[in-house]
Amino acid sequence: MNPMFLTAALVLLIVASSFVAWPLWRLAPYEGSAPTPPKRWAAAWLVTVLTFVAVGLYALVGDPSALNPQAKEAVQQPVPTAGAEMGQAQIEGMVGRLAQRLQSQPNDPAGWRMLAKSYETLGRFDQAVHAYQRLLALQQPDPDLLTDYAVTLGMSKDQTLVGEPESLINQALSLNPKHIQALALSGSAGFEKRDYAHAISQWRKLLSLIPADADIRPSIEANLAKAQSLADRDAQATKARRSK
Repeated sequence: MNPMFLTAALVLLIVASSFVAWPLWRLAPYEGSAPTPPKRWAAAWLVTVLTFVAVGLYALVGDPSALNPQAKEAVQQPVPTAGAEMGQAQIEGMVGRLAQRLQSQPNDPAGWRMLAKSYETLGRFDQAVHAYQRLLALQQPDPDLLTDYAVTLGMSKDQTLVGEPESLINQALSLNPKHIQALALSGSAGFEKRDYAHAISQWRKLLSLIPADADIRPSIEANLAKAQSLADRDAQATKARRSK
């Protein structure tokens, strides 16, 4: 693969990440009886998709010949070089070209999925939700699509998985009970609702599917320990009330 293309993709990844990932990675401390649910599910998910978005966008619209295969030999555009000129404006331009193409070619599931993920990198979650809705009108849902849509919908609803996003996660798990991302999100939704028993159950299932040396395992174990601690606290409080 062209080294310049790889460089451009990595720069796009870094630029997009700076806009959306870091604020979501911060985890507020627990205060009293109202713990702030962790939002790292959103940050980790966004960082994961950004690489594919950066590469996929350029593959689809970075070269004008991609919009007109018959002109591929007649029109050539070099891959943009890494540098200060590569920023949000360039990402916006590629996303805009993809959106314009889909207006004339709406029956393109791959295009709508890429557009949804592209809007996510720009923090345009309402538009990403619309793109997912167009995609779901064209193809049967699968667990990956449902979990991606659930996260985007959650981001558009003030970063919450409760409600419709959780319903989408449950649909994903009905199709694949061992879906890694869906189990992680299901646990996060339970934690957010203070249904710690559910969070514990889902995260334990998740740990059973993850290799012992996986980098993400310590984070899951830490969240599981927090959920267990809060569940024990609530159980003690309930027991104290009943004893009065």
